[in-house]
Amino acid sequence: MIPSLAPCFTGIFVHYKDALALPGEHSSVIPGRDLLDRNTSENLLARFAEVHAGGDRRAIVSMWTQWHFGALIIPTTAAMLLLGRDLHVDLERISLAVDDKGKTAAIVLPNDEIPAISVSEGCFSRLFQNHVEPLIRHFAAQFKVSPRLLWNNATDIFEWALDQAEAIATVRSDALHEGRSLLCTRLRTNGQPNPMYGLVRHVKQGDITFRQRKLCCLRYLLRGVACCGSICPSPPANAGN
Repeated sequence: MIPSLAPCFTGIFVHYKDALALPGEHSSVIPGRDLLDRNTSENLLARFAEVHAGGDRRAIVSMWTQWHFGALIIPTTAAMLLLGRDLHVDLERISLAVDDKGKTAAIVLPNDEIPAISVSEGCFSRLFQNHVEPLIRHFAAQFKVSPRLLWNNATDIFEWALDQAEAIATVRSDALHEGRSLLCTRLRTNGQPNPMYGLVRHVKQGDITFRQRKLCCLRYLLRGVACCGSICPSPPANAGN
């Protein structure tokens, strides 16, 4: 755990206290920009596929990105909302600690000099534009999976992190507003379609409202992996078999 960020790892976020690291804490590390290298990404996904032998390739890619986005988006969001700290996690700036299964074990920051948030610069927008978006573009093209599916993975994790932070404590209202705006606006500031818009819905059944993805993450195509429950838009009858 990075000492200066320790206060944000409270409540549910305690499970992500090791998802951010500093140089020297992990032995197996690759530059973040190498995720956009075909050989590197192919190697990581091949190692991850061994865990799910015989699994559908699209589902393997989807599940890998869920692990990666969890390690990236959740602690970054917690640091921004609970501590007002702006983690610059551009692919060009960070490294990745990778476990023996090819999954992202931690986002390795270049140092512990983490500036305060300046929301006018678009801290959350930068997270998605400089890390999530180029990664999705590359993975969708290389592995022939739907970019919308991968955006749904990132969007689901991001909204969950926003909700959890807001439930834990008083958060930075300006940062929260920026985060919520990324989810509920159809167009970006440049007039282009917002790839995150509408990918998480709030469905009401009787007196209960629950979150639901727009697209299934395909995990049901991996043997032994449990269905994600009510958040799945179309849970299959054979999920996890």
